[in-house]
Amino acid sequence: MRLIQKINSTIPGSGEIALFYLAQAGFCIRTAAGKTIVIDPYLSDACERLFNFKRMIPAVISAEELDADLYLCTHHHADHLDPDTIPFAAKNEKTIFIAAPDCEVLYQELKIPPARYTILKQEQQCQKNGIQIRAIFADHGELAPDAVGFLIEVDGIKIYHAGDTAFRPREIFSSLRSDVDIMIAPINGQFGNMIASEVCRLALEIKPKILIPCHFWMFLEHVGEGGKGDPATFLKETARLPEAVKGMVMAPGELFIYAKQSK
Repeated sequence: MRLIQKINSTIPGSGEIALFYLAQAGFCIRTAAGKTIVIDPYLSDACERLFNFKRMIPAVISAEELDADLYLCTHHHADHLDPDTIPFAAKNEKTIFIAAPDCEVLYQELKIPPARYTILKQEQQCQKNGIQIRAIFADHGELAPDAVGFLIEVDGIKIYHAGDTAFRPREIFSSLRSDVDIMIAPINGQFGNMIASEVCRLALEIKPKILIPCHFWMFLEHVGEGGKGDPATFLKETARLPEAVKGMVMAPGELFIYAKQSK
């Protein structure tokens, strides 16, 4: 079965979500109501075309196949707001875009009607299709001063996707103001992003049930010395975390079913 068929046919049970890893910082969430949420899918070769950043992982699905109800973008960089994928998504009239302020320029260039997108600055929130989304503090420096993370709540399950951000535990924790079931964060340590040890230190504050790394293996430019961008280093770091926080590395295309845990 092709991955897109698996995504579209997967319906989690009540109190569950299905999480697919699309590689880089991209994830897909399927809900019990049959809704599809995608976050920062990078499905093209735009970064090679624009910046000569050659992708090292083949796209797990094609841009043409994407069938999302909600399409979230944390900031305007091409490996998050994919300029070669968005036009295909825009053709699907059911798709609603939710994004950081610096993404709006591309939506306007593509003539996506304003009614089909919502711009969220840090601390702003919206509700679409019964799914609550709040923009969380992120520090991506001068590279993307409008960047945000997202706290997504569906069926009582809370997923925090940090987007691209430096290690700013006080600001992130203050902005989050919530318990978290699943935390997703970058480990590449390049372009101002956190490294694995910093992600784990942040997790000590947030205390997610599941901690998942992203931003690895896609570009050679995102690999650095000292274990930067290395998921094996991430797992070594997570071994020092309390048992209540489980570190998990997902392979591109992998499915993870998460069931809400009772307190």
